[in-house]
Amino acid sequence: MIFASSVFLFLFLPLTLTGYFMIRPALRNFFLLLMSLIVYAWGEPIYVFLMIGSILLNYTTGVLLHFQHQKLTKQLILIICIIGNLGLLFYFKYSVLSPFH
Repeated sequence: MIFASSVFLFLFLPLTLTGYFMIRPALRNFFLLLMSLIVYAWGEPIYVFLMIGSILLNYTTGVLLHFQHQKLTKQLILIICIIGNLGLLFYFKYSVLSPFH
């Protein structure tokens, strides 16, 4: 979905803003997550699973960092997460097998 399109500006954006302000504050982040996934699915639905995988990787990393007390272990967890995110970025941006080339 192109952000300057009439579908986004006159349908999706007003629905998202209305929903955001009508929902309890505790559920607002989850609502925005779902609406973001809808935007990504609008363009290419298959890559929503990639986005969900990336979200789960980052969320799990945050939880692990929160409960870890050793500085060296925290650094190792963070490095692994950064490598995972950069690996996805490099694969889908620069790979010959990437569907974007």
